[in-house]
Amino acid sequence: MRRDYFICVFLLCICVSLFYVCFLPLYFVYGAEAVPREFGLIEKLASWVYLLLIFIVLPIYAAYKKRFWISAGLAAYGFLATIPVWILPRMADKLAGEDASIITVGWAFLLRSIYGMAEAPFAALTPVLGNRFPEALPRWIMPVALLSYAFLRVLRYYRNAYIAEQLDPAKALDTTSIESSGTVGSLSTKTVRKAAIPEVLGTVISAPDRNVANTPEEGNNRSNSPSK
Repeated sequence: MRRDYFICVFLLCICVSLFYVCFLPLYFVYGAEAVPREFGLIEKLASWVYLLLIFIVLPIYAAYKKRFWISAGLAAYGFLATIPVWILPRMADKLAGEDASIITVGWAFLLRSIYGMAEAPFAALTPVLGNRFPEALPRWIMPVALLSYAFLRVLRYYRNAYIAEQLDPAKALDTTSIESSGTVGSLSTKTVRKAAIPEVLGTVISAPDRNVANTPEEGNNRSNSPSK
């Protein structure tokens, strides 16, 4: 079940990115300037929804529901989007030479395709945010997914510790009052103070019960007494 969360989130991000690539031309291309084009209203709305889903909704939901594998799926997709930026600059010399192998060219083509796929959903944000900020957003997916999960878990831990401290009966008692001064120490040692029973002054005399039946001896004495 945990692997299902990871796979579903990872594949969902890839499917959304491929949807932009299949039906819309690329705006960001690695190693080239942005290709200017017009963005429709539906594309802009979908890009903003995708931005909120990736950076706010899914990370907060995963941390609140303690679904680490959702955050792991987001982080894996963010790592995939970061790989081209790490590897392609190191392959520039090999690709520029005439002795570049087919494997190197194919690997570079795959990395450029991954770069364009990861950048495609954020292209419609450029009219509002410019070109540089949306182009860097795919590299922020992995740190945001992991750091938001860790931050909210730590925040919840300290919140629960604070609530447990406030609900501690030993902390709740007023240590300055005379009544509670003798009970604070007993609560810390897990002992209960014995209640003092007031002494009864005088002697309690109970009245005889008139409704008690006569004993057999009294009945025999009455039968043996001479009649007048």
